[in-house]
Parts: sequence; structure tokens; C-alpha cells
Amino acid sequence: MKRVLITGSSGFIGQKLCFICSDDYTIIAFDNVAYSDLKENFIPVKGNITDNSSLERVFKKYCPAFVIHCAGIAHQKIGSIDSEEYIRVNSLATENLSKIAIAANPNVHFIFLSSISVYGEDYITFARTEDQEFKPSSDYAHSKLDAEKRLIALHDSGKLKKLDILRLAPVYDSEWSLNLDRRVFAPRKTVYIRFGRGTQMMSAVSRQNLVDFIEYLISNSETFGDRYCHVYNVCDEKPYSFKLIIETFKKSHYHPDRFVVTVPLPLVWLLTRMAGLVFKSKRKWLHSCYDKLANDLVFDNHRMLATGFKPKHTLESVFSVEKRVSL
Repeated sequence: MKRVLITGSSGFIGQKLCFICSDDYTIIAFDNVAYSDLKENFIPVKGNITDNSSLERVFKKYCPAFVIHCAGIAHQKIGSIDSEEYIRVNSLATENLSKIAIAANPNVHFIFLSSISVYGEDYITFARTEDQEFKPSSDYAHSKLDAEKRLIALHDSGKLKKLDILRLAPVYDSEWSLNLDRRVFAPRKTVYIRFGRGTQMMSAVSRQNLVDFIEYLISNSETFGDRYCHVYNVCDEKPYSFKLIIETFKKSHYHPDRFVVTVPLPLVWLLTRMAGLVFKSKRKWLHSCYDKLANDLVFDNHRMLATGFKPKHTLESVFSVEKRVSL
């Protein structure tokens, strides 16, 4: 069996990847959290992605054919992580990881989980393509874009032969939907909030669709050739309106049935501008919060679909249980 090393293997995406891919591949599950629930074809390795010496030992021992890099610092509360730490973990560690993987296996297929946040939140009337101008508004987004550039430079130099960069739309699942919740819920889910008319559209990707696409890429790796660098916007087949998200949540037992309160968009604009005056160093990010709520954030996934992959899951199918609960 070919070996697949998955970083961040105990995380929201990594866990699902390990479960799906372990049927056909030997999984080296690399994470700073030790595993207790072991499966056949599953090799847990405890370590830190910033520790080059431990990474070198792992790659020398197992020499994986594929590396799926899920680990890193996700979006954190404003001010809790500084920009240098984001770059150190999300960018520099990614570059070092890829170099160590290349040294162990010059033909390694490296898959990096990036983010659609690299595009920024500026209002655009059409779906953003992979060639869209970059306007990252957060330290997290800057670190992901920097990591992309470092990996592409390695590919352009001829060192990293097989590279897939996946720019993920907000990821959700019935078990965890924070990326959607923050668009439609008040704090503690006391009420649903409809910003303006709720017709704003957003792209998102179910965890299962994402994992299915990654499995599709590694199972069809040889059909893409001996050398390539692909960048994909990874989303469900179609975007969703905020109104549809609320309606779907209200019908599902995964979320409470609450009243819907309409909040005028001019009020949101005013509050984010006032906050920007107080927290000047984070003004750009605070203003982007309004853009996320007021504008369409839709991403073109035609390049992903052109590979032959067909997303099977939708928001409605993931939250399809017609039973309500009161939380």
C-alpha cells in the first residue's frame, strides 16, 4: 500500500481524511496529540510540524508518496496570535515540511490546505477565480498566501514536482458548523440574525465533499502527469444564501428553532467602523467583517469540477434531519 502522511490528523479535517483514506492507503497520522483509537493501516506519530529534526526522522523512516498538510494555526480571536507566529507556523513550517518531504521522496505529491481568505472580502459582482487578485485582510490569510508562494517557488525551481493547493471555502459539517453559525446566529444562539434581506450568497464546502475531493486527487494522481502545480477553489457545487442557511438550520435537529431578527446593514457598517476607530491596528480586518456579512462571497469552482470530481453533498443533505430541538 502507498503511504500517505497527514499532518493535523486529529483535527476536524484530518480525522475524517484518516478514516476515509485508511481503507486504501497506509496512513501516517502526524499530530501533536496522541491517538488512542487505532485502525489497521494506521500509524500514529506524535510530533510538531515546526520540529524539523523529528519530521526528518519520520520521513526517512516512512518515505510517504503523498503528504496532505492540514496542520497549522486557524483563525483565532483578534489579537490572540501575532503575525509573526502565523508566518512561523502556517508558512515557514509548510515550506520546511515540503523540503523535508522532497528530500525523502523527490516524487512526493504535496497537497496543501489553504483558504479562500487569501482573496480578501472586497465586494465583487462575479465569482472569484483562482487567478483573482489577492487582498488578504487578516494575519491568517497573509500567512496562507505566503505559504502558497513558497510552495509555488519550490515547484517553479523544479524541486517540488507535484503540488495541489486547495483554497477552501468555509468548511462545515453537521457536527461543527461555526463557519456558518457566525453568519446567522446571535451569541449563544439566542436568535437567528438576518442581515438585511438575507439574500447575500456565500460559497461553503461540506467536510465530506472536501475529503472526497482530496481522496479523488490522490487516487488519480498519476493521471495528472509527472509534474504539475494545480490551484483549486474548493466549494460545494453551488453557493448558499444566508436566508437558506437559516431555513435549513431551523428544520434540522442539529440547531435550535429560534426567532429570526433582522439587523439593518447600515447599522453593521456603523458598528464595524466605530470598532475600527478604537482598534486601529485591526481596522482592515474589522471592516472586512462587514464585507463578509453584507456582500456576496462566491468562488468559482469550475477548475475543481473540470477534474471530473462531482460533489455529492449539499447544505440541505448534511442538515437533512427534520427534527427540532430547543437548546
